[in-house]
Amino acid sequence: MDSTSAWGARSRMMLLMQMVAMAAFMLFINLPLQVQGAVETPEHPNVVDAEGHPVLFGDEYYVLPAVSGSGGGGLALKLRVNDSCPMYVKQESSEKSKGLPVVFTHFKGQSANFSSVIVEENVGLNVKTAAVTSCVQSTEWSEEDDTNTSKRFIKASDTSSLFQITKASDGDGYNVYYCPCVCKLVCTQLGIYVEGDENRWVVIDNSVETLRVQFHKK
Repeated sequence: MDSTSAWGARSRMMLLMQMVAMAAFMLFINLPLQVQGAVETPEHPNVVDAEGHPVLFGDEYYVLPAVSGSGGGGLALKLRVNDSCPMYVKQESSEKSKGLPVVFTHFKGQSANFSSVIVEENVGLNVKTAAVTSCVQSTEWSEEDDTNTSKRFIKASDTSSLFQITKASDGDGYNVYYCPCVCKLVCTQLGIYVEGDENRWVVIDNSVETLRVQFHKK
């Protein structure tokens, strides 16, 4: 083999090695997300958005009714008691309003795989409204009892309560549950409590209108 042919063979070999190395690198950088999706189990399937993509921790999503014509829109924050802080989570009265997006974060009080970026069903998490308000405090979702109405409302607070997301029984949308502990047996479904003509507050109550939702990425 002359020098020209040898050089050509070596060049082709080097090019082939570079292509293999690049393919291995692309596989490596995509491996974490593939692995996280691959460990989906029947007990903890991935929560998906309206487009069928997995809902991700840290991203912003609008929480909208899963069924059109249900009487409300997305979720937002509003002053409730004497127009003073804190703000409470409500459903917009108009179906055309998306409200404010929320962000899901890992519940640090539970032993879990915090490296996972995908929100799973029946796994404890925290919820935060992605907004800046006139109240000087965080917008983490937290539970508060109201003695006047005997209802438990969701308020914006510096502390976080534990929630879980579960597929609706008929498969159309999701239900959100408040959980005082990591045990699913004591979780209570979130619903809508109508106060006055327009205020549709999110409450912790199995007996009121069910809050059945879908997630739209911002």
